[in-house]
Amino acid sequence: MALLALYLLGGSGTFALVADLDHAKAAIKAQVAEGPRREQMLAVVEQAEHTTKQALEKRKKTAQELLGLVHAYDAAPGDVQALLRRLRAETSAYQEQLVRDRFELKAKMSREEWTKVFKL
Repeated sequence: MALLALYLLGGSGTFALVADLDHAKAAIKAQVAEGPRREQMLAVVEQAEHTTKQALEKRKKTAQELLGLVHAYDAAPGDVQALLRRLRAETSAYQEQLVRDRFELKAKMSREEWTKVFKL
């Protein structure tokens, strides 16, 4: 049960992504000249942060439901599978939105800006 809880609540890499978004926001502020383009870039990062916060809340709620069901003696396999499908669908929707946000941000940045903001 502990492994299931760890997977459900912390195994998606989401927490590292939150740190990356914070880094991107700070780097954009430091590397991109003030103006409407910078504000547009920051808006995309803030959109990704909002999406991440919503996804974490939804994942936590679904995971709690799943753990409650797993601990229920009378839970049927189909009930558990249905919640797992919902959890996968939520995760997939979140990942797809972040990919869209990434390409939206890229479209607003030059190659040089991108390289400065996202140094490896």
